[in-house]
Amino acid sequence: MNDNEENQRKQHELWHGFASFCITPKMQDAVLTYFETPENALSASGVEWDTFFRLAESFGFTEKEQGKIKEVLRRDHAKAYDALVEKGICFITQEDPEYPEKLRKVFSAPRCFYYIGSIPREEPLIAVIGARNCSHYGSEIAWRIARELSMAGVGVISGLAYGVDKAAHDGSLAGGGPTYAVLGCGPDVCYPKGHKGTYDKIIAGGGGILSEYPPGTQPLSCFFPQRNRIIAGLSDGILVTEARKKSGTLITVSFGLEYGKNIYAVPGRIDDVLSEGCNYLIKEGAKLTVSAADILEDIKEVLPKKKKGNSVQKCRNYEFLKNILATNEKMVYASLRLMPKHIEEIREETGLSYEDLSEALQKLCSFGCIKRYGQAYYALSEEIDR
Repeated sequence: MNDNEENQRKQHELWHGFASFCITPKMQDAVLTYFETPENALSASGVEWDTFFRLAESFGFTEKEQGKIKEVLRRDHAKAYDALVEKGICFITQEDPEYPEKLRKVFSAPRCFYYIGSIPREEPLIAVIGARNCSHYGSEIAWRIARELSMAGVGVISGLAYGVDKAAHDGSLAGGGPTYAVLGCGPDVCYPKGHKGTYDKIIAGGGGILSEYPPGTQPLSCFFPQRNRIIAGLSDGILVTEARKKSGTLITVSFGLEYGKNIYAVPGRIDDVLSEGCNYLIKEGAKLTVSAADILEDIKEVLPKKKKGNSVQKCRNYEFLKNILATNEKMVYASLRLMPKHIEEIREETGLSYEDLSEALQKLCSFGCIKRYGQAYYALSEEIDR
C-alpha cells in the first residue's frame, strides 16, 4: 500500500466512524463546526462531548443519539472499516475523485456514503418517483417510461419503495440499463423486505444500492426525507408519475428545484387524489410528460451515441436476462429457445396455469424478449442476442 492509498484508507476509517453517528446533516454540521474534523470528534473525551451537547441543545440531540455517539467513540475504527470491506460494501467521501460530480455540486451533499454494486458517473440519469400506494395505472406508466429511458441509454434512480419506485427500477431493468436505489437505511438492509428480488437484480444489472447510513442501520421515518436530496442531486431531471399534493414525493421535487433540475409530471384526472400532485406540478411549470420522448428531447445532447446496426436492446443476452426474469418467465423463455410454439405447447411443457402463463408471456413481450405471431404462436425476438 503506497502513501496515497494509506492516507485514503485512514480518511475512510475516520469518515466511516463519523457516519456511524447516524445523525442529520445539520447535526453533522454542528459537530464539525465544534470539533473541526472527524478525527477530533472521534478522539474527543466523553466530557468534551457532554460540553458540546450542552452548547448544541437547540439541535435536539436525544439521549438515544448521545448514547449512540458515545458507543461509536469506543470502537476500534480500523477494525470497523475492515468489517465493512469484508462485506463487499464500498465507501466513498467527497475527497475521493470517484465521488459523483453531479452530487458534489449540490448544497447539502452527503460528505460520504456507502454503496453496493456501482455508483452513477456522468451518464444521464432521471429520477422516477411517485406514490407508494399508487394505482395500477401509475405503476404501469412508471414501468413503461423507465424502460423507454433505459433503452435509450438513460439510467433511472429511485428509492426502492412500494409503488412507483419499484416499478421504475423494474422498468429500467427490463430496458437493459443500470438503475440505482438510494435507501433510507443501511445499504445491506433491503427495505421493504419483499423487494429483495429487485434489490438483487439492481446490483446484477450493473446498477447500485446507495446510502449515507452505515451497514445494519434500520429504516426510520426521519431518514427518508434526507435520502430524497441524494436522489434529486444525482439526477438530471425528476419525473413524477403519480403523487398526492402533500407527499414525500414533492419533497424530492423541492430539492430538485433547489438544485436546478428539470421537473416532469404525468397528467391525471382532475378528481383523482393520486393525480393532485402531478397536476399541481404541471400547473406550476413542470413539463407535461406522456412518454420518455418528452424527457429525451431535453437531454439529447448528453445521450450516449448508438453504434451502427446495434441497439441497447440487442446488446442484452440470455445471461443478462437470467438476472431480471422471474421463474415462470425463465421457464417460458427456455421453452421458446429452440423454435416458435403454440400457447398450448408452451403450457404443456412448462406446466403453468393459463393465468400464470398469460402473465409470463405478457411480461416477456413487454421486455422485448419474445413476439407473438397470429393469435396464439410465440417466438423469441430477433433483437435478443442468444
